[in-house]
Amino acid sequence: MRYFTRIFITSIFLFLIGFLSSYSVAIDHLNKSSYQTKKTLSSTKNISRAYNVNSKKAINKSVSSAVRVMSVDNAGDGISMASGTYFIHLGKHYVLTVSHAIVGSCEDTVIAHFENSASCIEFILIDERLDYAILQIEPIEGREPLSILNAINFKIKKMPKLLDKTYYTGYPNNIGPLTMTGTIAGFADSGHIFINSYAWTGSSGSGVFDQNGKLIGIIMALDVGSTQYGVDVLENLLIVVPTSSIDWMAALYR
Repeated sequence: MRYFTRIFITSIFLFLIGFLSSYSVAIDHLNKSSYQTKKTLSSTKNISRAYNVNSKKAINKSVSSAVRVMSVDNAGDGISMASGTYFIHLGKHYVLTVSHAIVGSCEDTVIAHFENSASCIEFILIDERLDYAILQIEPIEGREPLSILNAINFKIKKMPKLLDKTYYTGYPNNIGPLTMTGTIAGFADSGHIFINSYAWTGSSGSGVFDQNGKLIGIIMALDVGSTQYGVDVLENLLIVVPTSSIDWMAALYR
């Protein structure tokens, strides 16, 4: 009887050890799988197969260079949340965004991407008339800066054209980063570009790329129209400041 009792207890003991080992391995596997799934889904290369190679490159540039711009009012009355595009020139790192997103000093401005952040070093150029700003910042992890040559167009044949496809990555309604598609709907006498896409508060400053991966402008605002019911915001008609209007020479070759 004692022999069978000993065998029974030993069997139960071995079963518990095996169960706990298997449970530990299973939990570890699930945790790693969850992490890998999240990492895979959020990868900048996780792009729909519906797009061709050039479009995928354009989308990748948009996703990889997008950052969040946070500026705190000097008086402490509020914080501005906007979007921007990270780029590099002669070894220095910059962010291109809209001037109306800058409500505080350089010391009160932070550039972020998820948990990574970088401090503002200097306001290089703030043009309130055309509504754009260039900030020099510290390098930020997890982002791939664009070459400034990506934003300078010298050839007429490469200028934006009507119904060109566009892509931008930003933080509409402070959610994101989210990537949106669109098309060029028209051009204003002022030089601004109209994009048929979607934006919301927080999208301002997002870099707009054409189907060839060229940075053609930054989102400035949504169009506003008067109707019989009053003034309406046209959430699907974006006003874009073209990069051809930016004074790169004054900003980067001082």
